[in-house]
Amino acid sequence: MQFKRLTTALAVAVGGLLGLWLLSLPPGAFDQGFWATRTTLVYGSGVLALGLMSIGVILTARPVWFETPLGGLDKFYRLHKWLGISVLGFAIMHWVLRKGPSLISEIGLFSIPPKPAHAQELETGFNLFRDLKHPAAEIGEWALYALLALAAIALWKRFPYKYFYMTHRLMPAVYLVLVFHAFILIDRSYWTKPLGPVLAFLLLTGTTAALISLFRRIGYSRKAAGQIATLSLYDENQVLDVGVRLETAWRGHEAGQFAFVDFDDAEAAHPFTITSAWLDDGLLKFSIKGIGDYTRTLAGSLHVGQGVVVEGPYGRFNFQGDGDRQIWIGGGVGITPFIARLKQLLRVSRTGPIDLFYATSTPDSGFMAPIRQLAQQTGVAFHLVDGSKNDRLTIETLAAMVPEWKQADVWFCGPSGFGDSMRLAMVAQGLPTSRFHQELFDMR
Repeated sequence: MQFKRLTTALAVAVGGLLGLWLLSLPPGAFDQGFWATRTTLVYGSGVLALGLMSIGVILTARPVWFETPLGGLDKFYRLHKWLGISVLGFAIMHWVLRKGPSLISEIGLFSIPPKPAHAQELETGFNLFRDLKHPAAEIGEWALYALLALAAIALWKRFPYKYFYMTHRLMPAVYLVLVFHAFILIDRSYWTKPLGPVLAFLLLTGTTAALISLFRRIGYSRKAAGQIATLSLYDENQVLDVGVRLETAWRGHEAGQFAFVDFDDAEAAHPFTITSAWLDDGLLKFSIKGIGDYTRTLAGSLHVGQGVVVEGPYGRFNFQGDGDRQIWIGGGVGITPFIARLKQLLRVSRTGPIDLFYATSTPDSGFMAPIRQLAQQTGVAFHLVDGSKNDRLTIETLAAMVPEWKQADVWFCGPSGFGDSMRLAMVAQGLPTSRFHQELFDMR
């Protein structure tokens, strides 16, 4: 269901802009010969690239009112990635259509006909659109090259996150340059056609979001400050429990939600699932697995009393499904939202049976003991899938333990490959797609 939402959102964005552009063309726009058609396509590809980029920039400002229709902030970033890839395709098309004939003519294969003089080009005195046309074209070309470089870095997963974050902060500035490029060069007849109001809204909203990002105001109203109160490291699975005592107001959170956490160091804020239930006492807990360049250093760099800024909460991994029966699958550190839900169930009654599968290759007895205790206290059936003993959770092993699994809502959090394989296998054997809920959070 969540993937259908995202593909539908992408299709609406691309199809909507394409349809509005086609409706805005004059009759016979593609019957005027090669050069006129090329000019039309230059404008169209540019409009689609910038319109989709505007939507992507708007999503980076984390508008929480989009979380419900898209299914959570983790889905924002997946849609943002798909939009970025689409933008690249249309931007490259725009560049090829714009520069291709000139490059080919330079090697003597054909000559480009001279452009007809327009009335505004014969005017004297300052004219914004005429006099800034050449610099707008030049700066737009260089902005495109910057866009390609930044997008390549974003898609290269091995590029360190710290430096990816630093380079990606340039994207709003690149976007603003492209807005200027489009405003000066776009066919002004579009503004009075069906495309005009929608494109103007996207550019204005995108510009606002870009400025919010450049001035580092994203999520400002959702931030709370505090200090590290407790630190507990589980050596066997390299999970660090960080307890935070907030000193400013926090709006509260539900089990399964996450927050961006800034430990007042050189690194940017990272998203971590909140593993504590909210008791209105100012206390939050995060269980952080040392799996990346940054998270592996936290056990040695954090200390009690260190300042912390928490932004959130975000996410719609809320355990609200169609039926009473639920199956939870936590892979590795993906167990964290289920810990929070178990703690929440101590205070609220559950409506149906729940089976919790914890798949890990590094089981730590100290880390698992409170999970087992919480499961026992709340009546949740706990199943350990121990990868260190070559145990694997498959649809066959799950079905043997939970024969009625097709009537359950499945909540999965863990490695994306593991989740995708479970989802495909379960759906292939009869689980409705809408009953498989998967956390998709990926910053890139």
